[in-house]
Amino acid sequence: MKILVVRLSSLGDILHLFPAISDLRRHFPDAEIHWLVEPAFTEAVGWHSAVDKVLTVPLRAHKKIWWKIPALLSKLRKQLHAEKYDFVLDAQGLLKSALLARLAGAAVFGFAVGSARESLAARFYQKTAKVADGLHVIEKNRQLVAAIFAADISQAADYGLDEFRQKWTLAGLTGQLKDITDQPYVVLLHGTTWNSKYWPEASWVELIHLLAKQGWRCLLPWGNEDERQRAERLRVAGGEHAQVLPKLSLNELMGVLLHARAFVSVETGIGHLAAALDVPGVMLHGPTDPAYSGILGKSCRHLVSGIECSPCFKRDCPKLETNLDIPPCQRAITAQKVYRCCLALIS
Repeated sequence: MKILVVRLSSLGDILHLFPAISDLRRHFPDAEIHWLVEPAFTEAVGWHSAVDKVLTVPLRAHKKIWWKIPALLSKLRKQLHAEKYDFVLDAQGLLKSALLARLAGAAVFGFAVGSARESLAARFYQKTAKVADGLHVIEKNRQLVAAIFAADISQAADYGLDEFRQKWTLAGLTGQLKDITDQPYVVLLHGTTWNSKYWPEASWVELIHLLAKQGWRCLLPWGNEDERQRAERLRVAGGEHAQVLPKLSLNELMGVLLHARAFVSVETGIGHLAAALDVPGVMLHGPTDPAYSGILGKSCRHLVSGIECSPCFKRDCPKLETNLDIPPCQRAITAQKVYRCCLALIS
């Protein structure tokens, strides 16, 4: 049996699907499982031990060259047809993911109307499943697999990352990364795509100084130019106990996190991965709710603001006049609170 799973992005959403993929593997132990994803997330998808092959479709890269999309889809259709899938599981529930799933020429399964993120997507499925509202995203995905395939999901959520974790734990860090990480350190994951999720730079700086009193260095990764500039500002303000990491691949960054004493993260995909890998950490939820989208790992603590308007799940805070202002939910999460959580985790 050969199965194609469609979940194109983003990093956090991909990770939220991992336990459902483990459920799928247990139900079909001899199946060959493939995953269709955006190229930027190829590394992460390949970490799951149940995924046998990763296929990519660069839709995002074609937004500015939209006239080339028909040729892209024609090529993808030939590629998918050649695999001869028994069925396709669209776990994204969007119109675009449903249409891509149909290109495989096999039966497509997915969320029913009312459960899919875009109800129109359900019209393209041969079999659908209604999932209760209000569930954590991970549970929602697992319920989809249970309903469609009558799979047993009674076991605890398994992210399928044991082999990946063991590989990095045994291999250790080499070269420049080994020199950078030769002293106890905490990784500060400050980057996000939502304006409402940014924790104030002044709070990051205060946290760096508090952690420095314990003799811990703070490592600052980055993924784009804006994040690099922010990391440099935090390094300058944080002094000798703060260090900006070089440009790292996702694999290298996970290696750094797996050898850290702890991490502190805004609610973002990299933080979710660290939590799933059981790295001790603190995740900051301003506009979001850990009960809906958090990775509730045994080593991760979640801090919420507790103010009336949170969680709002909005990319931009509706209470601010400009994006340069600080959302009240982020001001309510103080560096002292985060520091105390770090102490409790590390001790």
